[in-house]
Amino acid sequence: MFSIIGVVAISSWHFLNEPDPGASSIFGSLQKVQAMGSLADDAFAVCTVPIDGSIEGFFILDFETGDLSGAVLNQNTSKFAASYKKNVLVDLGFKPGQAKNPKFLLVSGVADLRRGRGGVNYAQSVLYVTDSSTGATVVYGIPWNPQQAQVGTPFVAELILLDKANPRGG
Repeated sequence: MFSIIGVVAISSWHFLNEPDPGASSIFGSLQKVQAMGSLADDAFAVCTVPIDGSIEGFFILDFETGDLSGAVLNQNTSKFAASYKKNVLVDLGFKPGQAKNPKFLLVSGVADLRRGRGGVNYAQSVLYVTDSSTGATVVYGIPWNPQQAQVGTPFVAELILLDKANPRGG
């Protein structure tokens, strides 16, 4: 059975303050907005995330393995140009063999991080993963290089742990 975790319409200053020049209504110019969605069942959580202007990524978290993986399409070839993978179990504090039927929440958020540690360029969004039993939450940056993505040769990158929060103290 599927359950909706959340669907959030998010808009940034850029999107709210720059109307689409080709769109109008009886109320004047229409404003652009971005929407991100998340969905989960008993085994997986999925979400979409804005990557760069007019392209988004799709991410899936496997509860059984703790593997968070995702991909972004090449706008010229309509094939996956970038793929990502990261196991979240250690980052959330699980010890090897400890994760018995874990449950997670997966949502994305807008973040204008531009450059991170080591000069890494990031997508315009981040991924939040929460352990449903403890509330521990990690946030991952998504490495992104638009020039590399347009070349047509697929690349693989690891999601980058940015921070961790433990709402129950630990």
